[in-house]
Amino acid sequence: MTAHPEVDWAELEHAYGSAEDTPEFIEALRGEDWEDAIENLSASILHQGTVYPATLPAVPLLVDVALDPEAPGRNGALWFVGAYAESISQGASESSHYLPEDIDIEEFDRDARAALADAAARLVPLLDDEDPEVRAAVYQFSAYLVGDPSAEVMMPLVRARFEREDDSAASVALMEPLMRHGLFTAADFETVLERGDDAITFAAAWAAVAERLDFPDAVEHVVRLWSEQAEDYPGNGEVASLSILASHAGPEAIPVVRGLIGSADTEVVIAGWVEIALASRTSTTEAVDGLLAMSPRDAPVVRALARVVPGAPDRTAAVCDAAAELADSGDAETAAAVAATLFAAKDPRWVAPALAVTASAEEPSVDLGSARSTFAYALIGFPAERRDLAWAAADLTTVTKAALAAWRHSTWVEVLAALPPSADVVAAADPSLDGLSEAMCELLARIAVTNPELVTEGPAGDGAWAITARAVIDPATDLDAAFRQAWAANGGDDNADDDLIDVWAHRPSEALRETCLRLLTGTANTSFPGRFAQLAAAKVVPEQAWPTVRAVVDDAEKPLADAVELAKRYPEHRAELVELLADIAENGRETWSGVDLVSMAVATRELVVLGEIDQQDAVDTAVELLFDAIPEHSAARIAPVIGEILAACPDARESAAERLSPLLNGDHRVPTASDTIADDVAIVAALRKGL
Repeated sequence: MTAHPEVDWAELEHAYGSAEDTPEFIEALRGEDWEDAIENLSASILHQGTVYPATLPAVPLLVDVALDPEAPGRNGALWFVGAYAESISQGASESSHYLPEDIDIEEFDRDARAALADAAARLVPLLDDEDPEVRAAVYQFSAYLVGDPSAEVMMPLVRARFEREDDSAASVALMEPLMRHGLFTAADFETVLERGDDAITFAAAWAAVAERLDFPDAVEHVVRLWSEQAEDYPGNGEVASLSILASHAGPEAIPVVRGLIGSADTEVVIAGWVEIALASRTSTTEAVDGLLAMSPRDAPVVRALARVVPGAPDRTAAVCDAAAELADSGDAETAAAVAATLFAAKDPRWVAPALAVTASAEEPSVDLGSARSTFAYALIGFPAERRDLAWAAADLTTVTKAALAAWRHSTWVEVLAALPPSADVVAAADPSLDGLSEAMCELLARIAVTNPELVTEGPAGDGAWAITARAVIDPATDLDAAFRQAWAANGGDDNADDDLIDVWAHRPSEALRETCLRLLTGTANTSFPGRFAQLAAAKVVPEQAWPTVRAVVDDAEKPLADAVELAKRYPEHRAELVELLADIAENGRETWSGVDLVSMAVATRELVVLGEIDQQDAVDTAVELLFDAIPEHSAARIAPVIGEILAACPDARESAAERLSPLLNGDHRVPTASDTIADDVAIVAALRKGL
């Protein structure tokens, strides 16, 4: 066994903290419980593909296990090393997310790639291992070496196995790596066909389509052998097989999907169309038309159409017509999907299926593709991305009243709160509904502050918001006593609530002022709600607030934009604010998941607004931040800010447009955390608006 440097595992970190348990898991691969050990290693040092400081020294030890024919867990070790190679190929070692603050990311990336190269060199002898499962695992490992220098040594040896490999399953594993590395020709494809092994033929044809290679009849062979082979290749069933194929091939997968219509299950074909639209902007209209052509157009088809139609707005009317056909299906989940689809398109036919949904005993969820949502959020959007609701205010109020009566879920109070204040909204805000009293009282208090003519009677109850609503409505209230009572009922300073402070600021009192002064500690609260409460307090006693406002700006993250707006009210501290913003824009602030790129963009935007940064420098910084955010899957969060910077810097837009052209005009979508077409459309729209 190769000698390795001593490692102080307790000083290294993985997903759950100290890595002192890692050697024990690795050693367990040499015993009968190796499967549990692999699960523990995957969850800790390669959690969801993330590479940690503890991952790097573990790799050579796992290679030791893979090289030991007596180790029961050698195949598990090989799987892990292959998963590590996949993560490195996807840029995991180039991300500072989840790494300690003092990590030099460039050095970490070099070390991670060196560990990969060392693994590749040491695994070469296993290409001739007597166990075909071992050989197959090494072939699969080699698929992730594209662009890595270690491929220059390993891949010719992998290529040499094409003529020598006599095991069917191992030969199957050879196809994709050879094609990824450009080591498989049309003549090789003919050789595979002559062998007459359907499993190998399917794998070769599948990989040829996935890698967009123009091999004669490759599509036909995929379609011909689909029912027999797709369940097992590349694994996890037919839906996964077509989804993975389409994600790689994009438009080149369209003939395969079309060829499977009528023979494969509809869920397989649906998955193919959706994945093609996710992979290719130019293919989205064809994917929508493919889904519209399916028969019968049932609930899964409508859900798929709702996912893809944001990328083909000219097909919206046809999609709405297809959805409306199922409005009276009688199934609550289908009706919810139909209502959400129609509502997103501002189609008034959404109301009938929405009301039908409220007749069900339980509120159904709506499948959004990458996640599921409550029916309420599926209609109006999540809090950070609310849809325009004014056009449907009256109908939404009606549906919400029915939903509240049926399910008593607080998300429906959020629907009322998102609507323009009206007498109908107030009538729907019933504090007597079980479990919703405080949420309803908060809504009434907020409306009473801005539209006092709409709320004339205070709600009963001794909760914080019931007390607040009565105090806002009744001019004779003892404000000091009422505020202290409400504040205590809400949990006091330990549960400081910015919304409560904002409402009480309309009925100021000495008790409110005293509380706000206590919150202005000169340091930023450790929690986001606590910081927002501090900013609310700063508005009440601005003369005492600068040290705290400064501290909240300095901590950046979510409250940064609000904190900067407050800080601008202190012109005497402008130079200090500019210095803070410049530091955040250049260096960022560390969070639990790495450097906060959104804060860097917000700081840059604010420097532009203040006229304290050259326009070209601001745009260069903004574009770099956007490109940094893409591999972190956070482009959807940062793009609106980048768009605002571009809009404010007309002198530098031309250079930005040139740099952003591949992203804006290319066929590939921008990857995001939710992996939706709607996100990609929103990113492009925000950037184009800025340009």
